[in-house]
Amino acid sequence: MQSRKITAAVIVTLGMMMAGNAVAAEPDAPVFGGWRNLHSASGAEPVLRNQPFAILPGEVAKGERFAILDRENKQAVCCLVVDSDRLDAIALETRYRLPGVWIADLLGNEDYNRRHGDPHVFAMKREGELVDHVFSQEGGGYSDLGGLLLPAGAALDAGGSIKLGTVMYRLQVQSQRFADDNGALDRYTLQPPAPAAPVVVEVPYSTY
Repeated sequence: MQSRKITAAVIVTLGMMMAGNAVAAEPDAPVFGGWRNLHSASGAEPVLRNQPFAILPGEVAKGERFAILDRENKQAVCCLVVDSDRLDAIALETRYRLPGVWIADLLGNEDYNRRHGDPHVFAMKREGELVDHVFSQEGGGYSDLGGLLLPAGAALDAGGSIKLGTVMYRLQVQSQRFADDNGALDRYTLQPPAPAAPVVVEVPYSTY
């Protein structure tokens, strides 16, 4: 997976699924998503390295700021900033020279998207604390490769829940290998206080 193998990865069929009603459809609802840190295909010129991409449930404006979840260090780190208009497969292939398997990770497959809606993919740039943030790779850590994208201002409390303003989201993470063993999928479930429906974010990692 990218430059090294990981035992569990983030596979975004790439979808983002909101259990119940789509949270992103509500104007004032916080936006959660996935992200991947990718590089150009082997032999591509010029080569882009460590290029982050966001996978979101809807349109966002350039300059919108998000934090990432560093699972190993147990913290939310800001910021990834939206740095492009929405990207399609052609842009991902020609402008960023991504391999096909990672384009599929970002954009999802037809069956998944028909059920959950098309993901919105954006190129991102690092700002603030995230620029010099050091990730841990102990125990197979891979938060530097991608994961859960949070609204700027989110924090991780001592119990592992996500705190956003006065609202707490209980966080559960499940990882599973692909059937062909060529990658894995991480599923993040954020449960706000009842009776609100949980938010589910899926991030795929295909092996390249």
